[in-house]
Amino acid sequence: MSSIAENNIEIQDFSVSDLMSKDVLCVYEGWTIQRLAEFFLKNDISGAPVIASDHELVGVVSVSDIFRFENADDETKSEALRRCYRDSTGIDIASREDLINWSKTSQTSCTVHQIMAKQVISVSTGSQLSHVANTMIENDIHRVFITDNEKIVGIVSALDILRKLPSA
Repeated sequence: MSSIAENNIEIQDFSVSDLMSKDVLCVYEGWTIQRLAEFFLKNDISGAPVIASDHELVGVVSVSDIFRFENADDETKSEALRRCYRDSTGIDIASREDLINWSKTSQTSCTVHQIMAKQVISVSTGSQLSHVANTMIENDIHRVFITDNEKIVGIVSALDILRKLPSA
C-alpha cells in the first residue's frame, strides 16, 4: 500500500494534457437563461465559456450564476433586466410596471451576457496539475480553461482532478 506522500508526488507529475477534456462546449452570450439551463441539462455540464457572435471569448457562466440570478431580490433582478433591455434596444424601459411585468418571464427575456463572469481564468497547456489545482483554489472556481496561444483547447474540472486520485 503506498503512502499519501507518494500519491501526492505521483499526482503532481500529471500535466494538464493528461486529463483535460478537449471537447469544450461553448454558449453564446445572447442565449436566454432558459436556453442556457436547458443546454447545461442536455449536456450534463455545470459551466461553459461564453462566446460572442464573432466567436470571441467574452466570459464564463455556470449553474451557480443561474441560481444567483433566479434567487436575487427583485431590485437586483430588475436592474439586470433593465440593462438587458437597454443593451438590446438602446433605450431604457419607460415604466416600472413594464419592468415588473417583464421580470415575470426573466428566464426567457434575460441573456447569458447579464449573468456571466467576464473574467476567464485559464492556464497554458504545459501547466502541471498542481498549478491547475492551486489556480482553482485561489480563485474559488470548479473549472479552468486550458489555452494555447490564447485559444481555448481544453477544460479541466475539479471532478477531473478527483478522478486522478488513487482509490484507497
